[in-house]
Amino acid sequence: MNFTQSQFTRAARLSLAMIISFVYVAYIGMSDGIWVIMTCAIILFDNPTLGGTINKSHLRFWGTFFAAAFSLIFIVGFANNVIINLLGVVIGTFLAAYWYMDTAQGYIGGLISWTLPIILLNNNDIKSAFLRLMNIIIGIIVSYIMLRYFYPEYARDNMLKSMHKTLAELKILLLSISDPELGSEQIQVLYLNHEAKILTEINSFNRWQTEAKWETKRAQEYVDAAALAYLHIRRLYRLLSVVIFYFNCDEIRHNSKIQPRFIQIKYQLEGMIDALIQNQKQYYIPEIFNQNKKNITSELLNHDEYQHYQNLSIQTITDIIQIEIDVITANLIKLFKSRQAHNYY
Repeated sequence: MNFTQSQFTRAARLSLAMIISFVYVAYIGMSDGIWVIMTCAIILFDNPTLGGTINKSHLRFWGTFFAAAFSLIFIVGFANNVIINLLGVVIGTFLAAYWYMDTAQGYIGGLISWTLPIILLNNNDIKSAFLRLMNIIIGIIVSYIMLRYFYPEYARDNMLKSMHKTLAELKILLLSISDPELGSEQIQVLYLNHEAKILTEINSFNRWQTEAKWETKRAQEYVDAAALAYLHIRRLYRLLSVVIFYFNCDEIRHNSKIQPRFIQIKYQLEGMIDALIQNQKQYYIPEIFNQNKKNITSELLNHDEYQHYQNLSIQTITDIIQIEIDVITANLIKLFKSRQAHNYY
């Protein structure tokens, strides 16, 4: 097993958070301090970014709060009667599953479902419910501080990395179409080998997009521009799929009208990839972006629908690919400007 730098940082961050939590529980903390340690472990183990930590902390707080508040109804209102408490667990679990199952807030429902038995079936009192909530809040604070100040990782940066990796894969597919040494079957095999990587990056981008919203509350246009750019990157992927599986690549290579267009598209993809790498550290707009910008209208910038063609040919697909390239370029410019304006470096 090979450790990446990100995995090593995350492991070190989690270990340090556990040490801090243990010191707090052993020498400073309240009773039931185990919830501080557990909260740090749960939040930091599978959330590499600041936005993911904030999101998971938000869900964990409200799940615990709702469970504690619901438990108090039975502890106070029914004198902590075991039979009534059991009924409360059943009702609370049903409501949590009904409202939160298979939703983006599903963790809240799960937390309610296993917190209610802990509080209500162990003859706990108001103090226990309150202490659990307070210790979880402390664990959330420790987790946030560790991810904010110990080699922080941001979902807003990972969005750029996912776009870069996806475009790099698409460039390989585009080059394979023009490679005279590859036959149609070889290109299709190559496509299937790279498809898994592209689909993985699509899933990753969707996660980073959700988490980045927590990091860019004051710059809504940042996530919006990135999401729209990636929408058209996915469309570019589909268009290349159509070309590879439904058109004769050998004819494309010898088509004097299409081949120069493919070469131009390759240069544009390289410009995007370079811009995504450079903008992770500083504001940078390549010259090819400025050339494309002259032909980009405001209508094209917000383009979110396919243009319909009566007859689909390699010529029309190439035209559509160029439109997608232009829309991606326009939204990357918006993204980079927002990144510069808010100093997201």
